Amino acid sequence: MARRYSLVSYLSVLSLGYLSTGLLIPAMGLLLDSKGYSLFYLGVAMFCYSGTVLVFEVPSGLFCDAKGRRNSYVFGLFFLLIGTLCLFSQSLAIVLLGFSLSGLGRAFGSGSLDALFIEHHLSANRKLEDVMVALDIASSLFLALGSFLGGFLLARGKTGVHLCDLLLSVRFVLIALHICLVFLLISNDTMPRQKRIGLHQQATLLLGQIKENPFLAYFVLYTGIEGMLLASMESYWQPFLKGLLADQDQIWLLGFIGGMVFLVSIVGSLMGKVLLKGIKASFLFLLFLLLAFVGEFFLALAHSPLLFCILYAGIYLLLGIVSVVGGVLLNKALDSSIRSSALSLNSLFLQVGGLFATLVALPVLKSGSIVMYWILVASFGFLVTTLLGKPFSKAAPRS
Repeated sequence: MARRYSLVSYLSVLSLGYLSTGLLIPAMGLLLDSKGYSLFYLGVAMFCYSGTVLVFEVPSGLFCDAKGRRNSYVFGLFFLLIGTLCLFSQSLAIVLLGFSLSGLGRAFGSGSLDALFIEHHLSANRKLEDVMVALDIASSLFLALGSFLGGFLLARGKTGVHLCDLLLSVRFVLIALHICLVFLLISNDTMPRQKRIGLHQQATLLLGQIKENPFLAYFVLYTGIEGMLLASMESYWQPFLKGLLADQDQIWLLGFIGGMVFLVSIVGSLMGKVLLKGIKASFLFLLFLLLAFVGEFFLALAHSPLLFCILYAGIYLLLGIVSVVGGVLLNKALDSSIRSSALSLNSLFLQVGGLFATLVALPVLKSGSIVMYWILVASFGFLVTTLLGKPFSKAAPRS
């Protein structure tokens, strides 16, 4: 017998996932650095991660819509569990495999329970804005808590090649607990309004709606631009800030700052909900995405930890607004029959943007610096966002 739908159950499961993800935020740039590998190999690792997501994101989304959302989510968790084990290794090949498996887990987990959560709210005649804000607040809060915990564990980890081992051990336990919680609290979804269909039919449905609604195409392109921004900062802010710290014993600040920006993004989410009441959503989306790229440009010029912290937090405040406004725009444009597929396609383009940023990083960091890299990404992102602004606004759904 299927369990009765519970808002608390879904938020509990999703929040534990955000917590385990947040643990890696202060350590991502150090997983290879602590083992003696250069920033170039960090770029290679991120390429493995983004490339794997790129290959499997849409097939996993089609599987999710056609065969079951809980199944897809659990598959993703098992891949994350194995990937975390690989990250303990001192072997470059095994660590890179760990990044690839983590990407596979990301692909199968994205857009699955989120889609089910959204649809249960919509079927209860609740406002879409409230759903998106709830998801954004839960994700930001528990990513922040995970980052705080990650910084604490880094400060208490061993030095050198075993710097991240304690953090990875806690992450492994949290993912295992997460799997148990999914089976305990979430029913294996049966969508009575939607027959189980083949993946080819599901892909045909998705492509058909994209052709009928050009807004979806413009939106995923913007998601790619946002993915480029996020990948350029999230992969390299730790070594950049570490170089600004006067005392390396202050490494715990990486966890504090990583967590703080997600708390700031909660403020951005709430601001986005308020702004939507009186301002056109497409205008808000474009304005704050442009300002985020301006923020990255000045972030590259920061010469003190305090200024870096202010700018980095400011960017996430802006992205919090973009996330809520963009989520409202996208979900207004989606039919329930393709919701997971479209969310996975959107996530795919997030990874395409991240992969593009990684490909740019490899040659730039080989002979240049993080400063040069961030300036290039910020300039390109600002230009493309401006050029696509008019057709995006014209095609956007009306309130």
